Amino acid sequence: MLSMTDSAGARLTDLLTSKADGSVARIIRNQDRLHLRVDQLRASDQTFSHEGRVVLALDVEIASSLSLRELDLCATSSGKRLRLKSATVL
Repeated sequence: MLSMTDSAGARLTDLLTSKADGSVARIIRNQDRLHLRVDQLRASDQTFSHEGRVVLALDVEIASSLSLRELDLCATSSGKRLRLKSATVL
């Protein structure tokens, strides 16, 4: 199952602050690339919460393909960005 760091959850919360109630971030596949978009929850979604709010939703196919990944907030030359990384195995 995908894991999400607290810093990634906080960033998603910030991004959704100005969006409609019930909005979530969704990772989608478009032309063999993954993208993040704002969407609504669906009944079959796998969800991720931060501080009691659902901030991320994945459909079954995406959830399965990202099962060994971690969503994190990483520093880049253009600022902090959300990144999918290989999950840390303990």
